[in-house]
Amino acid sequence: MKPLTYTIIEHQIFGIEEIAKAWTKHKSEECKGVEQRAKKFFKALEEFQKSHEDNYKFLKHYNKHKLKAQNYVGVIQTQYGTLEILPKCFTSIALSDEKDEEKAKLKESKKTNKEALKKFFILESFEKQFNGTPPKIQDFSLFNSPKQSAQNFLLFCLGLLKNLPKSNNLSSLSTTYTPLLEIFMKMFCKELLEVCKRGIRHDYVAIENNRTYLKGKLLFDRQIRHNFVHKERFYTSSDEYIANIAPNRLIKSTLKLIATFSTSHSTYALINQCLEAFEEIPSSSNIDADFLFCTNSRHFSYYEILMEWCKLFLKNKSFTPYSGESQAYALLFPMEKLFESYVAFMLKTCNIQAHTITPQKSDQFLYYLENNVSYHPRFNLKPDLHIQKEDGSIIIADTKWKVLKNADDKKHGIAQADLYQLFAYAHYYKAQEIWLIYPKLYAQNDKENKEIAQIIDNLQEWNSKTPHYSHPCTFEEKGEHHKIKIKVLFAPLAFY
Repeated sequence: MKPLTYTIIEHQIFGIEEIAKAWTKHKSEECKGVEQRAKKFFKALEEFQKSHEDNYKFLKHYNKHKLKAQNYVGVIQTQYGTLEILPKCFTSIALSDEKDEEKAKLKESKKTNKEALKKFFILESFEKQFNGTPPKIQDFSLFNSPKQSAQNFLLFCLGLLKNLPKSNNLSSLSTTYTPLLEIFMKMFCKELLEVCKRGIRHDYVAIENNRTYLKGKLLFDRQIRHNFVHKERFYTSSDEYIANIAPNRLIKSTLKLIATFSTSHSTYALINQCLEAFEEIPSSSNIDADFLFCTNSRHFSYYEILMEWCKLFLKNKSFTPYSGESQAYALLFPMEKLFESYVAFMLKTCNIQAHTITPQKSDQFLYYLENNVSYHPRFNLKPDLHIQKEDGSIIIADTKWKVLKNADDKKHGIAQADLYQLFAYAHYYKAQEIWLIYPKLYAQNDKENKEIAQIIDNLQEWNSKTPHYSHPCTFEEKGEHHKIKIKVLFAPLAFY
């Protein structure tokens, strides 16, 4: 039976009917009985949703016969198929529409977006900083489908996260759509094959054995216990230079794991090629202990990326097998965190010298508890982005992965709590501006975005008299007035 993938976007509602409709587009012999298979796939996803109390963060029941994706992106794989959740860069209609009209519309949108990228992420000191020459922002592929573009954007964002494997393969991403999990597995295998070219790591390991010859150090207690009758044998310990070491055992465990859910012949061939190289090495019997050894060892620098991949597959909390009528694996990431990393990276890349841009700056606290000896900080204040300009002025920015709508809502979807939080950050960091940064999504109404930004821009600047607190985290001049400018901005997305 050919494995099938059902692709949706965040917050999309779907059921058996939608899955079957998408799968029948394949029009292949393997799709016979697709409705029955769609039912089993949907049931497996329901089991996944119920299997752990935290899984409601990924999928929720919309009603009795429908599930709704949440704000996590990635893959959930079952034996009946794979659910791939992509960022909501495009509408679900655009994601599934392969008509020439939709492709032409997408191509034109990308051309506009490419210029918007440079305009948005380069701050006002651009001319002085680059002498009029813009920094190189990687070129788009204007011909990718919406699905491929959304997937490439997701892969780009994942590469920016800490504790995730970094890949230099962004420029070689295929214009042919490949399921996300298969891409992860191929990237791991290709990295492993590159390491194999340099040689599989060996190390000296103390091996105890009851030998017929004397080698290494004789262990007298074991010699007496095991060889009291067999005087011709020697129970010894010797240091041997072998490949059966912690990092290699973890790699073997990872290969055996991904081999169980690979759905692509080309991926499976890569996995088998890697398994042949590690044929003599056993799988890890204690994953935690082996990872601890790798953490404490300084001798495996060129294994570093491989170990990150192994950790992603073997230990990631979102990548969890569960017991049920069927088995599923999930690899999911919060889109808010990805968008925050993306905006921070683009701003830092385009403003190398002129501004100091610090993500998650954490040197301020809401208050301090005082005793006779010292102060104890409480409630760390960590804005998404702290931007210090050349003139010393401060901007506090908060990224929000959501769509604003200029409809009946007088607040346009801007959460009041977000503004309160930003104002608190501005107060403690003495910021002159606060920014709310939202994504500029495909087919989003530019006119509507400008109207929302203009409405906020027309608001009177906040004038707040700084209150006096008795703890050390106060402004130096009591009663000082601060004017805080609020901006709503829409960040273009890089569709490579």
